[in-house]
Amino acid sequence: MNRVVSARLASGEDLLFRAMQGHESLSSLFEFDVELLSKSVSLDMRGMLGQWLTLDIEQSGGAKRHLNGQVTRATMAGRDGSTERYYVYRLTVRPWLWYLTQTSDSKIFQQKSVPDVLREVLAEYPYPVEYKLTASYRNWEYCVQYQESDFAFVSRLMEHEGIYYWFKHEGDKHTLVITDDTMQHDPLPGSETIAYYAPDNFGSPLEEFLAGWEPVEEITPGGFATVDYDFRKPAASLDARRENPGPYEGGNLEVYEWMGGYTEADQGEQYSRVRLEALQARQAQVYGHGNVRALAPGYLFTLRNHPRQAENREYLIVGVRYRMQESGYASDARQGLFDVQLAALPSSTQYRAPRQTPLPYTHGPQTARVVGKPGEEIWTDEYGRIKVHFHWDRYGQRNENSSCWVRVSSPWAGSGFGGIQLPRVGDEVIVDFIGGQPDRPIVVGRVYNAGNMPPWELPGNATQSGFLSRTKQGNPATANALMFEDLEGSERIWLHAERDMVTEVEANENHTTDGWRNTLIGGSDTLRVEGLRTTTVVGHESEFFEAGADRTVTGEVNETVTGNENRKFTGDVVETITGNVEETITGNLTQTTTGDVTRTITGPVLDKTTGNVDETITGNLTQTTTGDVTRTITGPVVDTITGAVETTVTGDTTATNTGTITHTVTGQYDIHANTGMTVTTPAWKVVNTGTTEFWRASFMAGTPARLNIVGVSADLWGARAQGYGLNLQGGVAKLDFFYITNSNAKARMQNIGALITNTAAAVHTGGANIINKVISLFT
Repeated sequence: MNRVVSARLASGEDLLFRAMQGHESLSSLFEFDVELLSKSVSLDMRGMLGQWLTLDIEQSGGAKRHLNGQVTRATMAGRDGSTERYYVYRLTVRPWLWYLTQTSDSKIFQQKSVPDVLREVLAEYPYPVEYKLTASYRNWEYCVQYQESDFAFVSRLMEHEGIYYWFKHEGDKHTLVITDDTMQHDPLPGSETIAYYAPDNFGSPLEEFLAGWEPVEEITPGGFATVDYDFRKPAASLDARRENPGPYEGGNLEVYEWMGGYTEADQGEQYSRVRLEALQARQAQVYGHGNVRALAPGYLFTLRNHPRQAENREYLIVGVRYRMQESGYASDARQGLFDVQLAALPSSTQYRAPRQTPLPYTHGPQTARVVGKPGEEIWTDEYGRIKVHFHWDRYGQRNENSSCWVRVSSPWAGSGFGGIQLPRVGDEVIVDFIGGQPDRPIVVGRVYNAGNMPPWELPGNATQSGFLSRTKQGNPATANALMFEDLEGSERIWLHAERDMVTEVEANENHTTDGWRNTLIGGSDTLRVEGLRTTTVVGHESEFFEAGADRTVTGEVNETVTGNENRKFTGDVVETITGNVEETITGNLTQTTTGDVTRTITGPVLDKTTGNVDETITGNLTQTTTGDVTRTITGPVVDTITGAVETTVTGDTTATNTGTITHTVTGQYDIHANTGMTVTTPAWKVVNTGTTEFWRASFMAGTPARLNIVGVSADLWGARAQGYGLNLQGGVAKLDFFYITNSNAKARMQNIGALITNTAAAVHTGGANIINKVISLFT
């Protein structure tokens, strides 16, 4: 007896086919429940698991079709009821893609298209895959498989992109075929055209046929709209809409979806088209049944012989249900059966798999560790985004490739303003996900851990809060800081700049310090005030300059001291004044200089002193004046000079005194005139001296003058003394003049009728002593 269906395991067990029922469809895992008979009650069922099982089905034309899969479950169901010679083994057969349902993983894919991701995932399974894709697919910047099976992951990606699949069964294998276009389907081998025969047709057709045919029309949405947002183009519109309204009431219904999963407008257009095609794929469907043994999803056939001519056209088989039973292996056994139900679409309708695989959700925030390029402490882009390594990511390398760029929440984010604190490599951050989708991470906070402890020891410093940064490539001692201490009685704010500190105030700035203030500047201090500056010190002010001080004032300087001012210079003082200097002192002025004082004045100097001026100079004083000097002193001037005074005047010097001038010289007093000296006085002038007076090469003229020489001894060497109208009276002593010639100076002394009155004096010519009591000669 010829059997229609036979079964064979790859292991070669002697098994007889008894029955099978199952289903397969596009973008779905097929499942066949197969009953096999064996004379052995002790078959190794565990050994059957994972084996390839093939059902060979004889077609009416003599060709064979195959259903192939892998045993995923085996049951020993007992004896066959029709005969006790056989035991029934019930096997569940599924495609190799079913293995992907038995996994769960979390993995990150970056800068890959969905076909690239499919290839990478499916490459882990050593089974045949055929790609028949026609469309172009964008690269996903970041695509995450999160706590989901490989099957759920690839299924939702294909559903999102409009990709679907089916299985092509062959003699010893089945191949996963992945496509996105109805034009990639082949005609059904051996049954490219299938006839329809109504159930009331008398007689049995000699060919395989469809006895049931039920076309269905269904209202579906007539439009799909979607939108998304890309922070890199915040003002760009990413709205996308696709419309294909049906010619019926309610045919313009629209589905709107937020977060369509794209970043470019053209991507939105593609997705809206794919979504609408998926919704409208069930608009016109057909269900049928028959005995066509070749029926399989993923193939095309043309219907003929239907009385409704519109039905006689090409269809794409989208699903099949099998129910087959082999006739018994006993004489009174059951009859054989082969019945197939199908679901099909007109081939003019683009099939898209419905989006039925749920998206994974994170169900709340989680933490991750900040990563970056090896050797870098801060790894960011122009948007302040960072890279992170999630604790669940077992494939990441913990470097700059561990994740996509992840945006970081800030306390304030405006257009060129706000706050920013970039997490550093190694920090632990809190990551949430926009819409709960793992493809959309965003950093919303940071937390400390045992490896990254707080900057201040806790709980001992629980009253301290603030910020403590870290110098890049630095250590705990190199940081900028702002700390607030809220301990009662010790409240303070600590602001620390590890290097430079720049403060800019574009308007007013007020500082109020109720206590003391200490400022230490280790380097230079430059202050520029472009407006007025007022400094008020209520108490005492002290300034100490170790290396000197320079002050340059290009404008007017006014100094008002209402109290005493004491200035002490231990070194040189050099004042250069190119303009006028006017000093008004209503009180005393005391200047003490222990070193040199050099004053260079190129213009007039006017000193007016209404009170006393005391100058004490213990060292040298050099004054050089290239112009005029006028000094008007209405009161006494006392100069006390303990050292030498040298005055050099290159021009004329005129001194006018309206009062008395007294010069007291404790040492020698010399006056030298290179060309001559004239002393004029209308009154008596007295010169007192207790020592010897020497007159050398000088000429004395007294007209009319009276010279009283009392107790003076005068020695004349080489001098010529001429007396004109001079009365010399001598009492007690007599002065005799006779011709004397001095051998040294060849001087001549002549007595011309002069009378000298000498009181208690002895005058000797040629070495006489003149004892002078009062000599009034010079002013």
